[in-house]
Amino acid sequence: MTAHPVLRAVLVTLSFGTAACVLADKDINFEDVAIANRNPVRLVEATMLSSKAELSCDPDHELDEPGTCPQPGFDPRDVLPHFLNPAFSRKDDDGQIRYPFVFCSCEEEGKRDSNTLFTTLYVEDQDEERNREPKDSIYAALLLDMPQRAEQPDNYLDYRRYVDPSRELELSGTPYQPQKRRDPQLRELVLGISVDGNEDGIDLCNGGSRVLAPGFHSLTVMVTDRPWFRPPDGGIGSAHAGVPDLAVGATFDTITYVFYCGSALLEDDPNNCAELCVPEQEGQ
Repeated sequence: MTAHPVLRAVLVTLSFGTAACVLADKDINFEDVAIANRNPVRLVEATMLSSKAELSCDPDHELDEPGTCPQPGFDPRDVLPHFLNPAFSRKDDDGQIRYPFVFCSCEEEGKRDSNTLFTTLYVEDQDEERNREPKDSIYAALLLDMPQRAEQPDNYLDYRRYVDPSRELELSGTPYQPQKRRDPQLRELVLGISVDGNEDGIDLCNGGSRVLAPGFHSLTVMVTDRPWFRPPDGGIGSAHAGVPDLAVGATFDTITYVFYCGSALLEDDPNNCAELCVPEQEGQ
């Protein structure tokens, strides 16, 4: 008989306690640090698609007029191959045969390669704020001849005058909205620089920290969605560009291009580097 009053008192007490813990549902944002970076950063390139794939993007089109799937950047046929084969050739509009991937080491001081590499890469990261603005800052670095499983990628950082690893990439003005996906928050990464209003590509064999030895080399493009790693002690103030800060949830992506440097000093050089290497002021 005495159990009911006791139980009633307990329930009343719990009710008061629960009411005291009620929180207003305004301006509250719970975030799990472990999954805060929900979407990884990634480099994206336009891809050649079949007619059936194009039709799948717009099935209402006539069969002889396939639709066009949204793709970043320019025509897929102009996307830079990952192996820059020096033997590859194509005809210009005037009918002249050109070798776009012949690059030269100009060992003579004061000379540079007249053939440079200029292209734009695209980077997406779907993480966004509630107002649909980008949530993450994206950084890029160029790494020269970095071996696989390198323990200190920052030792291979190069071509700083072309890509500043401390500078955030800007949003692209290129319209690109993949179907059935959120805004990719597309950024642009330009491989090259602007000189006096003129676009100037990367002098792969001479434009880095040293003139490259003749032979094959690799250029790795790395992007990440957090500032580069900084050691907790012993390196205060210096970011290790090229080392993603995985401990704070950073993601990263890479593309590697393999290219060949010919020699301007080689006799009977099939790449004709002696003529391609010009005084610096003439090649800019």
